[in-house]
Amino acid sequence: MKRFLAAANSKLEGFYVLFALLALWQAAATFGWVNPTYVPSITSIITQSELTFLEALGHVAVSLRRVVAGFALCALIGLPLAFMLAGAIPQLSFALKYLLRFLSQIPPYILYPILALFAGIGEKSVIMIVFWAGLWPLLFTTIQGIQDIDPVLVKMARSMSANQVFMFFKVVIPAVFPNIMRGMRLGFNSGFLILIGAERIGGKSGLGWLIGNANSLGKVKRVYFGAFLVVILGFALNFLMQKLETSVTKWKPTEAEAL
Repeated sequence: MKRFLAAANSKLEGFYVLFALLALWQAAATFGWVNPTYVPSITSIITQSELTFLEALGHVAVSLRRVVAGFALCALIGLPLAFMLAGAIPQLSFALKYLLRFLSQIPPYILYPILALFAGIGEKSVIMIVFWAGLWPLLFTTIQGIQDIDPVLVKMARSMSANQVFMFFKVVIPAVFPNIMRGMRLGFNSGFLILIGAERIGGKSGLGWLIGNANSLGKVKRVYFGAFLVVILGFALNFLMQKLETSVTKWKPTEAEAL
């Protein structure tokens, strides 16, 4: 029993402060310490948001579809581009270094009017915004991983007369894979955060649209409810990406083990 309690405590200790803040929020709204019109109680947000479970689930599904589509496009373009720039044509990487850095600093929202001219206001432009936001973390992290490959590994493979195909799949991919997974997690998180704002601008459904629409109608509890959904979904997606990254790179020693 003690072991179970200790294990449960180790899993939940990071949530204690969050639970305390939520309890304080509920108490403050219930006992009138704050104006419930602007800071409603958590129970009223859940029960009085005027949104059915299926409606909420539908908005979640729409946002998930968009972020997955945008990130899939990001991976299909970003990964080959990273290998081309850092591995196949390093001179091109040097020539485009500052151009890529410049482009990565352009806020996605600024590009939305331009993207809307080509893709129209709606689904395609929202997905393109997600793609733009997720591309740069994945691209730069993968390039850095390729550039950090231990030269000794390359020399050893060449000393055994390894061909380019063997070098790519047996040396380059395993060495850079942890960076790829890290870049995918960072890019996915960036794309999701940008998605919420993009849906407010050009979406007709999704969590971002839900929050924006509720705000324009003055439905405060629905705004909070939508924000809760965004936080919960974002936390769940980040947790899953972290677990995926850990599971596929568990062979890699940590910094403490390496020392």
